[in-house]
Amino acid sequence: MKGQWCYFDSYFNSSYCDWIINEANKLPKQAGKMGIGNSYEDNTFRSSDISFITKDMPQFTKLFDDIWKIVLWGNEDWFGFHISKIDYLQFAEYRSENSGQYKKHQDTFWITDSNYHRKLSMVIQLTDPKLYEGGDLTFYELDNYPPADKLRNRGTAILFPSFTYHAALPVTSGTRNSLAIWVEGPKWR
Repeated sequence: MKGQWCYFDSYFNSSYCDWIINEANKLPKQAGKMGIGNSYEDNTFRSSDISFITKDMPQFTKLFDDIWKIVLWGNEDWFGFHISKIDYLQFAEYRSENSGQYKKHQDTFWITDSNYHRKLSMVIQLTDPKLYEGGDLTFYELDNYPPADKLRNRGTAILFPSFTYHAALPVTSGTRNSLAIWVEGPKWR
């Protein structure tokens, strides 16, 4: 592993981000939950609305392909993890009306009946940073930190090990949209 994160500044252009937001907003929404299978709700810890984007949705085939290319590139250059799949994408909407946030957490579920663990997480910033305040993606307990201003750039994707502690800070004005992606591979040993 060469580092604890890598990012692709403004990798997706504004029109592609608009398209993702528009298409994702057509999907059913639910309150963001936590745990395996999104089974636990605590809006003091996580306050967001989410939609799931799955591979069987033909309008998102290109998006899955584009994300997989970035994942392979980042994994090859930075992490070298044994990865094998992305099951779904999660579109999130963090609104200032409810102080949209997701407090400090990690994405790997260590105890699971699955033969897979989440190994890499990716967050793609979809909203123009001029349209909201707060809401920064932040990290904890790293040797060095990614530049917060770059992570706010529209279309920027950051890739990091799923066991890394991170948070989406409260949105204080406007609405922030993002995509969260979890890349799985055989269980850690």
